[in-house]
Amino acid sequence: MDIGATLLDDVVSKIAQIPGSRTFTVSVIVSQPRKSPASVFPYAPNVHEAEVYIQDILALVAEDIHVEGMNGVDQESVPGLEMPTREAVYVSAVELVLYTLPKTSSAIVYVSKVDSTGQGKRPSPTKTLVLALLEHITKRWFGANITNDEGKAERSGWNIWVHLFARAQNQYLFPASIEFPGKKVLSDVGLVKWWKGVLDQFTDTISSQSPASIPENRILSYVTVPGLTSLEVNQFLPKRPAGLIGPEWLIGNPYSNTSTLFPMDVQPPCSISQLIPYFPDDPKARLIDEIANTTSKASATIVSEPRRKKRKLDSGEKEMDGQAQGSEAEETTLDFVQTVSAEEFWERMDGRQECRLGTVAFFVVYVDQSASSLGA
Repeated sequence: MDIGATLLDDVVSKIAQIPGSRTFTVSVIVSQPRKSPASVFPYAPNVHEAEVYIQDILALVAEDIHVEGMNGVDQESVPGLEMPTREAVYVSAVELVLYTLPKTSSAIVYVSKVDSTGQGKRPSPTKTLVLALLEHITKRWFGANITNDEGKAERSGWNIWVHLFARAQNQYLFPASIEFPGKKVLSDVGLVKWWKGVLDQFTDTISSQSPASIPENRILSYVTVPGLTSLEVNQFLPKRPAGLIGPEWLIGNPYSNTSTLFPMDVQPPCSISQLIPYFPDDPKARLIDEIANTTSKASATIVSEPRRKKRKLDSGEKEMDGQAQGSEAEETTLDFVQTVSAEEFWERMDGRQECRLGTVAFFVVYVDQSASSLGA
């Protein structure tokens, strides 16, 4: 099956529903899956034995807009002018990274970057583009198949984890787009509200649409804003719009939920190296690296085999001894990460410079699509 073409069809269908007389051009690029065991949980024990695949997804939307001529002259007002009066310009883009872990039937969708140029008409297609991608991946690629008369799942779906962090920036995917006067950059709080609205609509759609609608109690939505208390976060989070269904938002993170099976086939309490995903350009990943590289040896419990003694007359044994030391050093690094609990990890996030004063928000949506949850 050509998953790229199918995804494109769904995105085009959603974009076409945007109100108004407008012309869009949609492009979707999906890379081939490649095996990358250490890409998302690089410090997990025995990570190189894990079966993990990674794909990159890029979606772009261009819109035909009216073009003005030289010196601000309106080309459409000049009879006989042969220069084109309309051109397609990029208005929205979304970049995703998809990780699949077949052993636990889990898929992790990381919303890496979202950007717009401000050059198109209103409303912007950005929100529609994000929703189309998330809905298609969740339901089409990894959802349960419902084909029998009783409406029960004949094929179990995969569990989906949607991760993103919201941080206001002038531009992400369109270089120099901030120079266009029509581009409006949301504030930190405004961006958090925008993302909550997008994810509210996402959970509503997958909860209410058939086939394979997902019970509301099988979806968990989390938001964490380092540097702010739960009360402070609740004060600026908008309420769910009337008519939308879905779970109540939980202020915090999922990594202490002992009833949830995580993609690496573990349940808390366990090492953060097996719980917290490691994403490109993610503040959490930088902290994980920092913990792995700077935690003092005295604070970790080191479990390793005793070093072999070197034999003066056998150079081969000396070389083997050096290899053993390298293995011990690698095991020590892993142990450093394992000594930090999920609670301590988020306490450290509160104090990091890039996360202070509520400038970054982390969103996680967990969708349980297993056959048992769908009534099969």
